[in-house]
Amino acid sequence: MALMTSDEQKLLLKPREAPTRLSISERQLWANSRPRGPTPVTRIGNYVRYSPEALQAFIDDRREREGGAA
Repeated sequence: MALMTSDEQKLLLKPREAPTRLSISERQLWANSRPRGPTPVTRIGNYVRYSPEALQAFIDDRREREGGAA
């Protein structure tokens, strides 16, 4: 069993944490977050959070659409 970092143990990521996991800027993430763009978000009251699993599924879907390019 691999050890998980604290970020991997979180159920949801804050808007400042998610771009690091995706290797993009905060501005790019925000511009592509729903409802403006396709990146899935979870809203809890006034808070916006990102599910690591939903982000991975989004990445996998995009990869399949683009022909498997990494």
